[in-house]
Parts: sequence; C-alpha cells; structure tokens
Amino acid sequence: MPFAVDEIHKLGVTGHDVTAADTFAASPGSHSRGARRSVVVPAPTQQTEAFIDAVIDVIDRHDITWLLPMFEEVFYLAAHRDRLMAARDDLELFFPPFETLARVHDKVTFADLCATLGLPVAESVTATSTAELQAAIGRWDRWFARAAYGRGGLDIVSNAGPLAAETDIGDAHPTPQAPWMVQEYLTGVDRCSWSVVQHGEVVLHSCYEHPLSIDDRGGIVFESVASPESLAATQTIARHLNWHGQISIDYLVTEDGTHHMVECNPRPTAGCTVATADEFATALFEPGGLVVVPPGRKKAIRAAVLRDVLKHPTRLLRDLSVALGAGGVYEQAGDILPLIYSALSLQHVQQYRKAIGLDRNTREELLATQFFDVSWDGSPIG
Repeated sequence: MPFAVDEIHKLGVTGHDVTAADTFAASPGSHSRGARRSVVVPAPTQQTEAFIDAVIDVIDRHDITWLLPMFEEVFYLAAHRDRLMAARDDLELFFPPFETLARVHDKVTFADLCATLGLPVAESVTATSTAELQAAIGRWDRWFARAAYGRGGLDIVSNAGPLAAETDIGDAHPTPQAPWMVQEYLTGVDRCSWSVVQHGEVVLHSCYEHPLSIDDRGGIVFESVASPESLAATQTIARHLNWHGQISIDYLVTEDGTHHMVECNPRPTAGCTVATADEFATALFEPGGLVVVPPGRKKAIRAAVLRDVLKHPTRLLRDLSVALGAGGVYEQAGDILPLIYSALSLQHVQQYRKAIGLDRNTREELLATQFFDVSWDGSPIG
C-alpha cells in the first residue's frame, strides 16, 4: 500500500526502529530505508491463526512496543487482541476494539451512525437479496450501489458517472451476510480525510482531493485542501466512539458545500502522505494538540501517472499538469528502493490470479491484488 510505504519511511527518518511486515518478500515498504528490518508473515485472510502466531513471534524476537496496522489486517489483529496483549505488557495496540472497527467499516452501519450523530448522509436502502437490490435501484433514476464490505473502488455498480459503462447490476449478489447499500447518485467532488486520533481526540488531520485516479477508482495524485467540515465530522465520530488509532473518511461534496458522509476506512489512507514525518511521529508518540495539514501540499504515485499516460496518450498534458509539483510516494530522497520494488511486486498478481481464478475482471485486477490476502469481508474471524 502506498500509505504503508509512506508511514514506514516517516517513522524511520524520525529515528524509530521499524519492523515492516507483509505477506510477500517483494513488498515495497519492506525495502524502504525507513525499515530497520522486514519479515514475511502468513496471509491474515487465508491463514489467520498462523498470521497471529507469526506477529506474536515478531513482537517477541524484535522487542516490538507498537503495533501499527496498515490495512484490513487490523480486523484480524483486533479479533485476537487478548492474545496480543498477553504477548507483551507494554505493547501499544494503536487501533480500536473489533466491534468499533466493524461498525464503521460496514457501510450500512456507518451510514446509520452518521445519521444518529446528525452528520449529512444520503438516503440509503439496504439490499440483502437480488430482489431487494432490484427494488432499491428502482427508487431513483440515477443510483449508486456498493457492497457493505467493499473497498478500493471495487464492488461498485452505478447507472451514472464514469463507472456506469463498466459495471453491471447483474454482477451484484447481496446476501444477509454480505448486504449492498443503494443510494441516489449525487454529483459533486470526492474528498477524503485521514486522522491520527488519541483516545477520542483528533491530533493530526488532513483532508485531500485526488484530481487523478487509476481507472476511475483509487487516487494516484493527492492534494491537501482546507476542510473544517471534514475535521468536525471526524472529531464527532472519534469522540462518540472514543477512537484510538488512525481513521479515514470519504465524502461527496455537493455544490452547496455539504460534505455528505460516504464511507469510513478504519486505517490509514493516502492522506498521511501530505503530512510531514515530524507531524506524523509527533502525533503518534508526543501529541501536544491538534495539527491540521495546510492546503496545497501534493503527492503522487508517479509510476501510476505514467501508466495512465501510456494507456491513454490523449491525457498526457492533463496528467502532467495535475501531477506537476507533486512529491513522490514510492520514491523519496535517499529512499528509492520502494519504487523499484513496486514494479517487482507485480509478481503478486500471479498469486492473486491463482487464488481467485482467471475469470476476474482484469480491469480491477491491479487494485484487487493489493489486498486479496489482507482483506476482511465481514465473515466471522476464528
């Protein structure tokens, strides 16, 4: 994950002893100069018990005092919180309990929470069967549907916007265990926020837009913007849930300036890349009050920008203009190996294809590969 590479780099250059863990050796973050060492652990999604055993072993062998999840492995760690706490008395688990994580990760229960807290959220209909889904999309001329546990711009179907021609409602199969949420399609600007929260209080916050995306899904250029609305919404949720850890939220900002709550990622996202190393390390270890990232900072996944230009030559001038002045995410001063390994790690695509079969929509393959072995779909965790 680009934000994992970024946080590893930030912690390393601020003098912290970092052990980077991933499910394969070519992981870019494992080769950042910010990592003192790296380890390969079993996939939490497919080998949960072995993953927890390995994490506990790493904690013991390398004298780990902080555990900082980067993606949905946080659910597997949180589900085994007692075992982790028993491994070391002074271990800091920088993430909330499992029930809190699950409540905001599920798009349906997150929307309910926002409504309860008086935060703007589009009217929603939950579908737990194909028949309910068909009935739900009939409520609006333009609609937007997504899986309750989807992530990364996947598991989305819409009859409007840039994804309308690429998705088919027949590909969605909601169940009571894996529901879908349907909403009216709203037009506006996508914004995202990322925050570091200490026991219910936001101590570091950034809000950003992504003026350039990969295949109309995940952003590849990130620019910080001023958004007191996103800070207020995050603080409301953090205090209500007594959040402790990193939290990220997506918004749809309509023409009147309303920040409609879209979804929550209970983990870091690209918003961390526009914070400085000192801002991040201070927020984790020596928080002294609220710090808000100012507007105008810009970062880019340059290899992804190049890929977009090569696939769509007519976008050359637009892409270069958007990425102008942006610092790199995978490559930073004196830390070039993550960029090289971002190419070498494409071997992970083959593991993904083997795991799920070759009939997957190849347009989604590059994104899905990043998290097929570290994701959680709402299933019970043993």
